[in-house]
Amino acid sequence: MIHTTKEDEMPTATVSPKAKKPVKATPGAMIDSMWELREKKRKLEASIKDLDGQLADIESKLMEDMEANGIDKMTGKAAGVSISTSTVANVEDWDAFLAWVYKTKNGHLLQRRVSDPAWREMVELKGVVPGTQPFTKKRLNLRALS
Repeated sequence: MIHTTKEDEMPTATVSPKAKKPVKATPGAMIDSMWELREKKRKLEASIKDLDGQLADIESKLMEDMEANGIDKMTGKAAGVSISTSTVANVEDWDAFLAWVYKTKNGHLLQRRVSDPAWREMVELKGVVPGTQPFTKKRLNLRALS
């Protein structure tokens, strides 16, 4: 006997009171369960995508409002937000930047993007890193209130 619940809709083997042997789910039932779970996952992923969009919209509006009012920290009843900044590289001339990296053997600056901590260190040591300029990146931090 295959038993499914509305919560998981996954067939499970149950023991018949008389036989006392587990009854296996048929391959067809397992395939159907896979299908149902995959469809359930697709719906959840679509919901997550929608929630990510809603979060991005709220974050953008909060950041804009906070900056317009000169506020760097705010709280609600359940959480608080603060704006943090960090200086990161924005490469304008990859040829110049890569030529400098290879010439000076500073490959630690490279990832799929410029390594921000290594770039900041080189700016401190050398003053400039050819092909880059500082860019102030902002993000909103969300923390639970105690």
